[in-house]
Amino acid sequence: MITHQNIIANTAQSLYMRDLEQPYTASTRPPERWLGFLPLYHAYGQLWSISAAAKTLTPTFFMRGSPFSFPTFLRHIAAHRITHLQTAPPVVVMLAKRPETRDHNISSLRNILCGAAPLSAELQNEVADRFGVRIVQTWGMTELTCSAMHVPGGRDDRSGSVGYADPNCEVKLVDDEGREVGVGERGEVCVRGPNVCLGYWRNERATREAFDEEGFLRTGDVAVRDEGGRYWIVDRKKELIKVKGFQVAPAEMEAVLLEHEAVADAAVVGIQM
Repeated sequence: MITHQNIIANTAQSLYMRDLEQPYTASTRPPERWLGFLPLYHAYGQLWSISAAAKTLTPTFFMRGSPFSFPTFLRHIAAHRITHLQTAPPVVVMLAKRPETRDHNISSLRNILCGAAPLSAELQNEVADRFGVRIVQTWGMTELTCSAMHVPGGRDDRSGSVGYADPNCEVKLVDDEGREVGVGERGEVCVRGPNVCLGYWRNERATREAFDEEGFLRTGDVAVRDEGGRYWIVDRKKELIKVKGFQVAPAEMEAVLLEHEAVADAAVVGIQM
């Protein structure tokens, strides 16, 4: 259950991080043009294409039709001189690998925000260098309204990090016993803050299980952090695959497969033999 207060708070958090350390103020921000192609029934599309666009008075051009068409996406960027994209890893993979990109002038692009799933640093930097754009990652989930971590807008981060905790977000990483882990150690991301949902509609059991005794939401995502408070998402706790007694992370295997030039996209799932 997401409240109006959650949406207002998370919009403010996201825009604060977006403008943090930029060489301008909110009132002197250079003109931008956004492309609304993310589904508006999804938290990511709702927050940026509706709430953030309205808050910043940013012209946003919406793509019509379903399913998603990559050539149409490219045509819209070229026709409307889109400067900023809020997108997800599959679209970044297309930008890196699909030949249609050569047929469209997308030189207006300046910034790409990527979220919804992990993106390897190698792919992030490949697309950034090829198109001369700044690509940074964000992290969140619907239970967090949309997001809880961003790379500050004035920084370049080529490490694959999802950045730092948003303002007023408390984050801890815990092991399987609920103990906080140290710097550089893997742990489940737990979040408490004004953007965290109330719980699951008409499902008290799921709501109880989602929160710990301190009111932190157990997200199921696994991360590491450095001494400066920067985070990297490395796995999903509930998606580990057991292979000959070892825990295998699908996200890591997918990242390796995507390094091959002949692979357009990859998904790793476990099967029972």
